[in-house]
Amino acid sequence: MTKHKPLSILIFCVLAFFQRESFAQVGDRPFLGVGLRPEVRAVADRVEGKTGRRIYAVFDEFENPSTLGSSFIGEDGVPYLRVNPNLRAQKQKLEAVIAHELFHLRLRAEGFPVFLFAPTVKTARGLAQDVEQENVNDLTSLIEHRIFKAEMDALGLNRLVDLAGDSERSAERRRGSADGQAEALNFARAVLEYQTSADVENLRRIYARNRWHRAIKKGQEIADLIKGAKYAAPRDSVAVFRLCFAKLYPTPRPVKLTPDASVKTYRQMLISF
Repeated sequence: MTKHKPLSILIFCVLAFFQRESFAQVGDRPFLGVGLRPEVRAVADRVEGKTGRRIYAVFDEFENPSTLGSSFIGEDGVPYLRVNPNLRAQKQKLEAVIAHELFHLRLRAEGFPVFLFAPTVKTARGLAQDVEQENVNDLTSLIEHRIFKAEMDALGLNRLVDLAGDSERSAERRRGSADGQAEALNFARAVLEYQTSADVENLRRIYARNRWHRAIKKGQEIADLIKGAKYAAPRDSVAVFRLCFAKLYPTPRPVKLTPDASVKTYRQMLISF
């Protein structure tokens, strides 16, 4: 659901939406116009307790209009949460998206890291931060979605945000393009997050017609790694990320994950080789 840019870059977007209508989580008051159920409000309270700052929540337009929400902790330590304004009138779906982003923020506040290509990593198409970072962000999101899946399911919220069809439409549009990392991640997302096996099989057929056989194989392997892991602590998500990254970017050189000392308000790890 969430498409993250590198979090150190996203902070520069803050001033752009500071001028819009905003609501912070305060006690039992509505959150972006929604009265959160106690279990979801407890997640917001946890985020604010860990960060020592109020959540800054806002309806805001996204570059991709299909994006439902995003969230991050800024360099000022404030937890930010953005929601697509098209959800204003869809109260149940709005609560599901808010909860989803609050779970991401809780992980961030509890030390689960984000990952960013080091500025020294280059590809044939340019700096990895510029041309490959979105794949890393998507992989991180897949892992985090798995961590809080059981809680979202228990609240009945995942069924309100059905992703089936998104990857199919994208795959149809991109027929004839390379069998790459984005395709593998989209297939992994379907395996992990689609609500029926029939929808997964429909995507598999489209991939097969597109001759994206490597993406099917890699996507399934990544999904199996994410699904089979235990996530008791941030180090567990780091270990799974490392394994999945090796599937996504096979290289003879070992992957190095280094804490980014320049970021103080959340954990960021730099990827290098």
